[in-house]
Amino acid sequence: MSESDVAWDNVAEQFKKLGSVFRHHYETREGAEGAEAVSEDEVKEAVRTLGESMKTAFGAVSDAVTDPDLQVEVRQTVGLFFEALGATLSELGTEISERREGGDST
Repeated sequence: MSESDVAWDNVAEQFKKLGSVFRHHYETREGAEGAEAVSEDEVKEAVRTLGESMKTAFGAVSDAVTDPDLQVEVRQTVGLFFEALGATLSELGTEISERREGGDST
């Protein structure tokens, strides 16, 4: 596995962790507000419930943004993303140089 593959795997794993933190905040807020079931036959109720869910989601994002643990996760994710991007660009540069030096035009 190349260095960039490992780096991108690290980014993916970090995004999973970040998603878990967001999910936790959403589920905590959703539980606190008591989400209601939506009947397929009641369009108005569905729209109202959708609006409440959106409010809950935005509230969860707001809560998460102020969470110090999330801030650490975001910093780690951004760092890993740029590390992976750097590794990919480095490998690409090496490959281009090798092809240019070898006269390979493919």
